[in-house]
Amino acid sequence: MQTVIALDIGTTAAKAAVVDCNGKIYASVSATYPLFKQGPEVTQSPSDWWQATQQCIRSLLDAYHKKSELSAVVLTGQMQDLILLDSQNVLAPAILYSDLRAVQEANQIYEQIGEETLIRVTGNLQDASSLLAKLLWLREHSPEFYTSAERILIGAHDYITYRLCGAAVTDYTTASTTGLFDLNRNQWAESLMTQLQLRCDWLPDLLPYEQPAGRVSRSAGEATGLPEGLPVFHGVGDAAAATIGAAAGEGSCWYVYLGTSGWLAAVFDSPPVDPRSGIFNLRHPDGKRLILIGPMLTAAGNFEWLAQQFGGLESSTALENLTSYEKLTHLAAKAAPGSNGVLFLPYLNGERSPFRDPNARGVFFGLSLSTARQEMYRAVLEGVAFAMRTIRDSMPSEHAPQRLSLVGGGARSLLWGQIFADVFDCPVVILADPGEVGTRGAALAAAKVLGWQPNLTPADYFPIEHTLYPIRENVTCYNRLYPIFSSLYPHLKSSFQALASLSL
Repeated sequence: MQTVIALDIGTTAAKAAVVDCNGKIYASVSATYPLFKQGPEVTQSPSDWWQATQQCIRSLLDAYHKKSELSAVVLTGQMQDLILLDSQNVLAPAILYSDLRAVQEANQIYEQIGEETLIRVTGNLQDASSLLAKLLWLREHSPEFYTSAERILIGAHDYITYRLCGAAVTDYTTASTTGLFDLNRNQWAESLMTQLQLRCDWLPDLLPYEQPAGRVSRSAGEATGLPEGLPVFHGVGDAAAATIGAAAGEGSCWYVYLGTSGWLAAVFDSPPVDPRSGIFNLRHPDGKRLILIGPMLTAAGNFEWLAQQFGGLESSTALENLTSYEKLTHLAAKAAPGSNGVLFLPYLNGERSPFRDPNARGVFFGLSLSTARQEMYRAVLEGVAFAMRTIRDSMPSEHAPQRLSLVGGGARSLLWGQIFADVFDCPVVILADPGEVGTRGAALAAAKVLGWQPNLTPADYFPIEHTLYPIRENVTCYNRLYPIFSSLYPHLKSSFQALASLSL
């Protein structure tokens, strides 16, 4: 059976898996590395990524002894990073997407370029996380690196590709997150960079995912144990890999990622949406369509918070062998849909979509003397699903989801899956191995290129553990509550701002 090694270079760990042409995972390993935070600055060492990659691949090859069946190595990873290279070395720590040191430079860009031009060219709003702003910051505060760097890379998987085969490349999806990319022309936005007097000579080459980046070099083979000459596919950024791995790479399937943070996403043929709606326009790996993503700053993190605060208080004998998360899920299932009129706004850490408000906070609304604690627990689950529905309502209306895939840690809860089916009024599928969505998506992109699969949504590629269908009376209940939920934030916005100004 022919296989590929899929590498996912994430924010906290590198993950590697051996995946066959049908999506079966034979072995999977991971290795963590540190994240460095100091005020608004967030960095990592690319050498840590490379060391973790070596460790993962060697562990994989120890567990999987059929090197002769390996057809390629394919990559994915965190996007919107700034990695500076000279002819041989990394010059400085990688500045990550979550680094917000360039607030002043972001304001300068809006003053000089204007919001309308930025949206028209890049398809998205640009802030301190944008590489446009970070490059301005670099030029001002670290001119020695700005002038001496020969290349920049913009994704963690860009760097590992470079170490494996020497190619300085990136993919369309990763490029579209940076503010450096002309979304309409699928090329670097050199006009914007020229207006800001930024260098254009050091950008990585834009490589379609169908084209191999190169082959494993002798030195990379010695470092990792991979066969010298093995084809290397740069692959796609992590948002694209997750979309493909969630069975939403084509067609009318949408998906929800329920991690500590999360998002709702789908593939569209339509023009970019107005990013002021909170939706991000990312270029699909095929260079033609769009992946529209509406992020939630806190998704399953709402229930994680609830479990931390209240799980230890639930001490009945019937629950003693359960984790805090399992205890509250068990109790939430005892509450009726609608949680006896209790609603929860899941904005514990502010929000990005469908509105941008760092001051937004969590709210229980509708508490009464008859409210039971299990109704509060269920209301948190329902609140996240309602919030995801508000994101859906900001997407193009002509393509309602026919099916919703649920992935991420929160997908382990069948109760939550049923709530999503009822709130969205469509079937929900729970995919097996939800933690492998990224590596499976990267592997499928390679499988299509290698001719093993006909498209990015082959029928038998995605193992499904559960399919949940809407329950009509629940749908009716949630449709009555949803307008009330969606009206709460607009009424509370000024109060959130006033509360934040108190600096308590």
